[in-house]
Amino acid sequence: MHTMNITKTIFRSMLAISLMAFTACSSDDDGATDPDGNPETSEKLYVLGLGVTTSTETTNYLIETDDLMSGVISLEGQGTLQEGYRDYAQGGDTFYSIGGLGVTDVNTITASEDGTLNIQSGLTFDSQVDGFQDVDGNGNTMVGISSPLSPTMGENIKFYTVDIASNTKNNITNIPFSSVYDITQDWIFHTGMQISGGKLYQTFYPVNATTYETKNTDTQYVAIYSYPGFELEKVITDTRVGPAGAFNTRSGIFKAENGDLYTISNSSFTNGYSQSTKPAGILRIPAGTSSFDPDYFFNTSEAMTGGRIAHAIYIGNNKLFAAVTVAEHTIDNRWSDANLRLAIVDLTSQTISLVEGAPEFTGNGGRSFAAFKEEGKVYTSISDANGTVNIYQTDISTATAVKGATVEASFVGGIGRLR
Repeated sequence: MHTMNITKTIFRSMLAISLMAFTACSSDDDGATDPDGNPETSEKLYVLGLGVTTSTETTNYLIETDDLMSGVISLEGQGTLQEGYRDYAQGGDTFYSIGGLGVTDVNTITASEDGTLNIQSGLTFDSQVDGFQDVDGNGNTMVGISSPLSPTMGENIKFYTVDIASNTKNNITNIPFSSVYDITQDWIFHTGMQISGGKLYQTFYPVNATTYETKNTDTQYVAIYSYPGFELEKVITDTRVGPAGAFNTRSGIFKAENGDLYTISNSSFTNGYSQSTKPAGILRIPAGTSSFDPDYFFNTSEAMTGGRIAHAIYIGNNKLFAAVTVAEHTIDNRWSDANLRLAIVDLTSQTISLVEGAPEFTGNGGRSFAAFKEEGKVYTSISDANGTVNIYQTDISTATAVKGATVEASFVGGIGRLR
């Protein structure tokens, strides 16, 4: 992936720092959950995936904290080293550290009864995991996908499920790339997936597997599979926008509470596209259907305070918490993930509200959005021009942010809550 500058920045490995395991105070858990489904306890325990980048490499760590809003979160004398590149996901009260770029294991992180972190290995796959998410939000089952980055790495997309309680993988299914897209024309990169109404919907974009050029940006594609059988049923297309999502961001598709699906297109140079031929926008696939809604088109390029949605998570009530571009870019900005602002995207009113109190920033590119919602607030991180990283807490109802703890790392790759 020699053409991908953002990859060189993020995916370096191993920094010679000696770190030791860390502990946390224990607390009682009565089994209740908060409105977001998180365990409701008197003492909270958060886990962060941190990256430390030098001129030659990036090293990834896990660290815990009970406070995201004050003080300093430091790796000095604490933290757990993670092998190679890492991305992160959450299923119920379990946090996952996902290997990539040749690392094919997924570490499972939970809180032990005595309050220490329990880091469990054992989930190993044939190739790196490109998508990993909670099926129903109840913390019972994760669904995963491994999608080789070139024909030399394999010509099958692999789907599987993981039982969260037993930490075991099941139901592995192979789908030939050629059945999803004409791979004599281009390879495809996975950008997101959601399950709704007994079907799995996958977004992807066509890309040259050698040069990473994107010469086919006039159409959006969604592959639809049965679930849990993972049998390909059809691929639907729409030409109002370009492909959904971007390289490794997993921000291509989201599901609302009623089962409606929303696909997010940006075709942004800053997220790796080599051309942009359609407006940035959002389409809808109504619950229980296998086609795009012809009457719904949210043109984010033309929305007031809008732009291209680079990263996002679904936060409920038909809203996204997102990082949107606030400047137009050219091919010279390719992979830069620059000129971003935090925003609340209302999918019903088709509005974008920039978050007050949070500055313009450059993102981490090529990874899942490190944002976590609980109790009407969203926590994410921003690195300022001097390289200082801070947690920001955004109040969803007012679209205002407050600066929180300082994080002594180059970037925050993931945030989750274990209790």
